[in-house]
Amino acid sequence: MAASICAYHLVLAAVALLTYRSGAVKNASPSSRLAIVIPAHNEETTIRDTLRCCAELDYPTEKYRVYVIADNCSDRTAEIAASEGAACLVRADEQRRGKGYALEWALPQVMRESHDAVVILDADCRLDSDALWKFDRRLAAGSRALQASVVIANPEHNALSYVLALANLLENDFFYAPKSALGMAVYLQGTGMVLSRETLLRYPWKVHTITEDADYSCQLLSGEERIEFARNVRVYSDSPPSRAQLRVQRSRWIVGGTQSARRHGWRLFWQGLVQRRPLLIDAGLTTWIVSRPLIIAQWLTTLALAVVCYYYSPDLWSSTLLGCSLAVGAGYAVYVGAGAACLGGTPRRVGLLFQAPAAVLGYLWMALGVCVQRGPVVWRRTPRRHDTGQGEEYASTREAAG
Repeated sequence: MAASICAYHLVLAAVALLTYRSGAVKNASPSSRLAIVIPAHNEETTIRDTLRCCAELDYPTEKYRVYVIADNCSDRTAEIAASEGAACLVRADEQRRGKGYALEWALPQVMRESHDAVVILDADCRLDSDALWKFDRRLAAGSRALQASVVIANPEHNALSYVLALANLLENDFFYAPKSALGMAVYLQGTGMVLSRETLLRYPWKVHTITEDADYSCQLLSGEERIEFARNVRVYSDSPPSRAQLRVQRSRWIVGGTQSARRHGWRLFWQGLVQRRPLLIDAGLTTWIVSRPLIIAQWLTTLALAVVCYYYSPDLWSSTLLGCSLAVGAGYAVYVGAGAACLGGTPRRVGLLFQAPAAVLGYLWMALGVCVQRGPVVWRRTPRRHDTGQGEEYASTREAAG
């Protein structure tokens, strides 16, 4: 299993390196009227920068409009959004909290304005200046669901932010980009998502879990709606600056990703086998393969078992197992090295690369702590770099999220 997963990653990386082309040129005139929808819960420290970035996008101003969903806010988010010229949709519902409910409530209102597609952007993210041109080109060519590359904007902050930036590059450029080029399964990532009017009319947003993007992706894939990856469009987001802040974010992602894999992984896999649809088979496998902590933990377990087998019974069979495990490790070393080369080799980044193994082990330890935690878990909004505290608590639990 370890060798198969490693080969899967290496083949995709080879396809990515051999087939990458530069970004598309602009259309002579844009044909898509776009809505940028920004769900925001108490984002007064970040929303202004995001909105000003949206206002400076290189796209005809009459062809796009920015909407902010001020979702259960107790701060100045709505006031700031209005002052920056965004259309502000204020929502107050203490019983139905979270991004999924906010989008379900707001998207029908946005679509009444006859937009051709919706761009969903997190409140602390920034788009490439020419992102809308590139989205328009893909939509004009027939794309109905797109995912942009989510990029860590501060990779040199510390070793952990460098590891996260490298992991995002591997996922974007070496995983989803070649999968999209080959017509394989791609998943939405919560921000930088583009959904056409036809897609939203056929598949209204009605997902409310803590991994609403993955669950909606599964709905689209099951309905034969292909998601394409826009490798040449970047969405920038800062890595949480402290380990405590990172834990809030990644705890939600780790538990949510595990729940999503359990809900959809085998179901999509078997559905694909029965219906003879390779896309669904790959979609089911992707729910498990996309989890980086799971892949690392699986290889380390494989290596440990191989060492134990060789220690107690050093025969041909155990030697083969150990050699295979070491070969998998070497394959991933080449894989990560290629990603580090693509990320760039400044002196600061080279130094952080040597610190990366300790950061990865710390991340795995954090992931293990999240996975073994029992009972209800109170989730919190991911604290931003400007926050003085650790963010506000969400009422959802593992049970509620599932």
